[in-house]
Amino acid sequence: MNLNEKLDHFYTSVIESATAQGIQIVTDYENTLTKIYEERKQSALKKAENTYRIESDKIRREKNHLLSTEAFKIRRKLQEKVTEMVQQIFEDVEQKLKEFMQSPAYEDYLAAKITQAKAFAQNTEIIIYINPTDEGRKSVLENRTGVTLTISDRDFFGGIRAVIPSRSILIDHSFLTKLAEEKEAFKLS
Repeated sequence: MNLNEKLDHFYTSVIESATAQGIQIVTDYENTLTKIYEERKQSALKKAENTYRIESDKIRREKNHLLSTEAFKIRRKLQEKVTEMVQQIFEDVEQKLKEFMQSPAYEDYLAAKITQAKAFAQNTEIIIYINPTDEGRKSVLENRTGVTLTISDRDFFGGIRAVIPSRSILIDHSFLTKLAEEKEAFKLS
């Protein structure tokens, strides 16, 4: 091999080596860029997913807060309406009781309750009170039942109250007490 052939061979070897190195450098650079791209892509996806999750949670909390606020307002309005309706019902009941107290059936009711109280006391001393508004019925009721009645110094709306002092028993058939019991039972149900 002569010098020119050696130079050509050297030149070809150097060019091939440089080309191979260049290709290797480009390949390595492409691989590095692809790796960086994938890492940044994964990082961006994770960041986007995290942002999406945070914003979704924030929207969900805001929605729940709004729903809770609206539910509270609705419950409050419903409770106000229920209270209003209950009040109206008991006003109607009181009006019906007032109407009942003007009827002859009320006198029969009082006589029946007085007789029951007297029977419960048996032969024991009993004090039976009628409402001050029923004072006009006192003599008729005493004649019907055979019991001496006392006019109460407290208004209990209607009905009777009786006391058996020897046994410390109070018999309460007053409309005021019955209404209070019904209001309480109505609230609990």
